[in-house]
Amino acid sequence: MGALLSSRQLALCAIFGGLAFLMRAMQLTIPIGGPFVIDPRGIPGVVGAALSGPIGGIVIGVLAGLPAKVPLIDVPAFSLAYFLVGLLAKRLKWLSALATLAGYALAAAISWQMKFFPSFWLAFLAIMIRAIAIIPVQLAILYAIYKRWPGAFASQGG
Repeated sequence: MGALLSSRQLALCAIFGGLAFLMRAMQLTIPIGGPFVIDPRGIPGVVGAALSGPIGGIVIGVLAGLPAKVPLIDVPAFSLAYFLVGLLAKRLKWLSALATLAGYALAAAISWQMKFFPSFWLAFLAIMIRAIAIIPVQLAILYAIYKRWPGAFASQGG
């Protein structure tokens, strides 16, 4: 049985996950309500997930979520989002960035359950400000990568 991640995928996780970790740890954020912020860590996160695959996406999601103010929200949300990006990147190419919407929904559900918001829908509205700000950037960057290096996206099996 082979390794879960190839050496290339492991290197991509270290580079892009480390960059996402550093961006959040350095507090490069704009508060948008409750525990939510707009920050640039979603950019290296989605690129790394698309290039390293679903298992790499989970690793990058954990690294992106750990330095958050509330890691109990960010670790599962980013891990789910980047797992799905990595899983769908081969098939959907740059559109795989839209899979991060599942992570936003999970973050809203967790923050509502943690009583940061009185309803799921208020939490979802608050987090959608972040999605509206970052998803177009993620789509544009993945589109540029796909146009320049069409074979760069991770294979389904890792």
